Amino acid sequence: MNTTLVNIQNLTQLWSIAGETFQGYHNHEGIHTSTIKNSQWPNRVWTQGVLSQELLQEIEIQMERDKGMIFSHFNLNSTKNSSIAEAGFSLKSLQYGMSLSLEGKFETQKSIEFVRVTQDLEAETWSNTFYRAFHYRISPETLLKTASKIPYFLVYHENQLVGTVIMHTTGKTLGVHALGIDPDQRKQGYATEIMHHVLNKGIDQGASTATLQASEMAKNMYLKMGFSHAFLMENYQLKTQNI
Repeated sequence: MNTTLVNIQNLTQLWSIAGETFQGYHNHEGIHTSTIKNSQWPNRVWTQGVLSQELLQEIEIQMERDKGMIFSHFNLNSTKNSSIAEAGFSLKSLQYGMSLSLEGKFETQKSIEFVRVTQDLEAETWSNTFYRAFHYRISPETLLKTASKIPYFLVYHENQLVGTVIMHTTGKTLGVHALGIDPDQRKQGYATEIMHHVLNKGIDQGASTATLQASEMAKNMYLKMGFSHAFLMENYQLKTQNI
C-alpha cells in the first residue's frame, strides 16, 4: 500500500465533499478547487501534477479570483521547492503527512465519549471549540450541511467538553482530522488519550491504516505513538495577500 497516496486521497476527498455540498468543488485540467462562501474552510486549491510554471500561473489566477484560498502542495521529497516562491506565493504553514499501520489496540486510561454532530447546538459548540483550538472557523452552517457525509465529533470526558475530531474513512484508511483540545483542557494528556480511542475505533471498524497531517507542535506526539512521516504539506498564500 502506498500510504502517502492514501493519506492525500483521504484528505482531498474530505475537502472535495465539503465543497461539493455547497457547489464549490471544481476540477479543471488537474487543478482542484474547493470553496465555501463566507467560510475559512476548506477554501483550498491543489494539484497532484508536476508543478510547471504554467500550472503555477493557473493556480495564481484562480487564487486571485477566489480571495482567501490556500494552495496546498504535497511535497513528496521534503525538499524546498523554490519555484513556488518565485511564482508569487509565500509559505503560510507547514504540516507533516503521517501514517500508522493499525495492528493492535492501544491502551487507554480515561473514559472518553464521542458525540457526533447532528443538531444546531452541537454544530455551534463544535464550531466554537474548534475555533478556540485552531483560531480559524468552520461555520455551524458548514457542519450541518456536510454532517451526513463528514463525521464531526465533540469529545467529552466525565461530561466535560475537551475537544473536537473528524474521523473520515476512505476504504480501509482512517483519516484523523481537526483533533483539537480546548485551551482550558490542555496539558492533561487528552490529545494522546483521544487519539488512542480514535485509533481503537478505527480498528473496530476495519481500518488497517491511520493517516493525519500534523503541525510542528504535534509531530513528536504522533511519532511516539508509532506514526511515520512520509511527506510535507506546504500551505501557500499569494504574496499579495501580505501587502
